[in-house]
Amino acid sequence: MPAEGGAKGPDSAAPAVIMHPEAERLFALDEALRAEAEDVLAASGIGEILAERGYVAAGSYTMHTMAWRDLDFERPEDEPDWGSHFATAKRIAMTGWCWRVVCTNNYRVARADPHLYIGLRATDPASRGRIVPAESVYWKMDLLSMPSADLATHVPRRERWRSLMTEEKRAAILAIKNVVCHEPEYRRTIHSVQIYDAVLEHGVRGLEDFRRWLRAPSPPEEPRDDAPRG
Repeated sequence: MPAEGGAKGPDSAAPAVIMHPEAERLFALDEALRAEAEDVLAASGIGEILAERGYVAAGSYTMHTMAWRDLDFERPEDEPDWGSHFATAKRIAMTGWCWRVVCTNNYRVARADPHLYIGLRATDPASRGRIVPAESVYWKMDLLSMPSADLATHVPRRERWRSLMTEEKRAAILAIKNVVCHEPEYRRTIHSVQIYDAVLEHGVRGLEDFRRWLRAPSPPEEPRDDAPRG
């Protein structure tokens, strides 16, 4: 659209979009993981339980930036009910798909946003052999129940980042995540929220550019639970 006051001149043209050379493969990976996630949720019955309890998907599944088998779900709960929370975890465990289920009451944990948490590791029980966590294929799922007011505070930045997302930026995010998600520092000192922030807000594109950004004298803010996860 022409700028106010006249048509754009040749010097005001938008910069050329430089798509990541592996964009096609990365987009296919994201699509395959999202399809597999839907199959796992349906076949296991976990998806039905989550829908019944009011959980909705968040994070990389909704942003179309999946680089590994990781799903995030959240729901509003203004009156935390530990008994009901634990019962939900038990129902999920009884599907037979989970080899790990962790329940945490983060209303009682210092330096944590108040919420109830369920962490899952799930794989098809028909798979042969015993699970070897470092080698086996499995899905990681994080389920959060938190006050609706807290969830509402997360909305503005999520909406802003959705508005800033382009296919070129999505490819850049996927390219970085596809590497760092396999590194031991991921989810310890490197978080997905930092990748979104670097690419969408600061123009970071390549992996080495991201590493330099992390090492900058003014370090990125500590990750908070108000942005896409996973």
